[in-house]
Amino acid sequence: MAFNSADWTIDYTLKTVTNNDSGTGTNLPSVLGNYTKVGTVLEYFQWLALEFANSSQMDDDYAFLSDTPTVYRWVNGWAFGHADDFKYLQGGSITSSDGLDFWSNLYTLGTQAAGTVIYMVQNDAEVPAWWIDGNIDILVKVKTAGTWIQSVDTTGTLTDGGVWLYAREFGDEYDHTFVDISGGTTPAGINTTSDSANQTSNVTVAGYNDISITFGIVSRDLNNGNGAVNYDCEIDCAGRPMTEVYEYLKYVTSYDYDLTLNGDDGQEYRSAIEGTYSEVKKAPFGTIAGGTLYGARGIWFTNYSAADFVLIDAAGATQSPPNYQKVTVSHADLAGQISTDGSVTVFVAEISGGNIIKDQYVIASVTTTTIDATLTIDINKTPQSGVIRIGDTRYDYTGYSGVQFTGVTPDPTGETGDFYVPLLDLEATDIVAVTSKQSDNIIYSAPIDVRTSVRRYGTKPYTADTTFGLTGLSFSPILTDDPQAV
Repeated sequence: MAFNSADWTIDYTLKTVTNNDSGTGTNLPSVLGNYTKVGTVLEYFQWLALEFANSSQMDDDYAFLSDTPTVYRWVNGWAFGHADDFKYLQGGSITSSDGLDFWSNLYTLGTQAAGTVIYMVQNDAEVPAWWIDGNIDILVKVKTAGTWIQSVDTTGTLTDGGVWLYAREFGDEYDHTFVDISGGTTPAGINTTSDSANQTSNVTVAGYNDISITFGIVSRDLNNGNGAVNYDCEIDCAGRPMTEVYEYLKYVTSYDYDLTLNGDDGQEYRSAIEGTYSEVKKAPFGTIAGGTLYGARGIWFTNYSAADFVLIDAAGATQSPPNYQKVTVSHADLAGQISTDGSVTVFVAEISGGNIIKDQYVIASVTTTTIDATLTIDINKTPQSGVIRIGDTRYDYTGYSGVQFTGVTPDPTGETGDFYVPLLDLEATDIVAVTSKQSDNIIYSAPIDVRTSVRRYGTKPYTADTTFGLTGLSFSPILTDDPQAV
């Protein structure tokens, strides 16, 4: 880049030096493609020094002084002619004649993916960019009318002359940093690269908006033996795999997408508790590797297709999920052969080939939506949601904790005695127009002997004794028409 004095006009009466392009308010270097018109403050000084050394200017007040090769100041009431003039300069700092305004020099070092826009946030507002893609070398106004423009730093402290820099192009690993540029000339490191786990079209990922993000302290139990602990943000995954959840969380924190998180722009989101929690710069909600999402501190996931994640609770402790597995029943004509007057069940058995256990629990009390047992619910033999059987009556439940099943429907009032929980219990209406169905997550700790059973009038009964194991249980029943049952 080369400085061109023909781009500037000196007004000796008004004591201003004005860039010829800056006056319209929209003619900024990157907008016009005129970044070649940007020059260094040193070159700017040299031009003015030469002009004012001319004998014809000896009766004019001197305009611009150098203190060091990168520190300069207006003197004798001289000033920029337009507010945007400083945007055509780089490589040094400038102080106004009265010392009340200060333009500091900021430049970045590092390597970014092609097409990366480094954007700046000052005083919690994005500064409209006048610079081009990639590394920047700019002047930033950090003091006006004697007052520093402040930004909250990494510890939550208001800092004179502080700014945040971000690089968040969807599809890349992100980066951001806080820089105190009150000193004059300050470097900042920004590095990005392509994110192999974030290559789905942004249009497609935008459609994952059934995922919801709610901020606020919640107490949650991962059923990993550590009990209920606090988290600061709950993400409902809408039944999606963590690979899709990860890309959506990248989307909502990326540049150019007008989304709000926790009351602020998503493109500025850094952590659940900013100024306190360590920040995950590459992906603010957590990184992914090998299909496992490693959540940032304070993030809780719910309603996921599989527990492919590791969490950090609000206290900073790592919380790894237990081995969640499912029961899956599959058949090419499952819906066609079972969806009318049919049932699919997987019951816990006493031993392999033994009786179904129908007295797992005894009812202690009931309400219109809950059933309490006399014993603690066995988390290793109970789906996160599913069906309770009291005798031959089926009740759906949506969750459990301790001794209590919650979200029970229909109303179980009046029920007493023994009850049990199948690993999978499907009626005909549960399997319309499908070729496979799954249970909710079940925590595996040891093999479970089970009896699988599929029945429908018109089809010979299918029964098989097997085991729910380390990788769960998948089975495909043999369904044969019964010519006598027509």
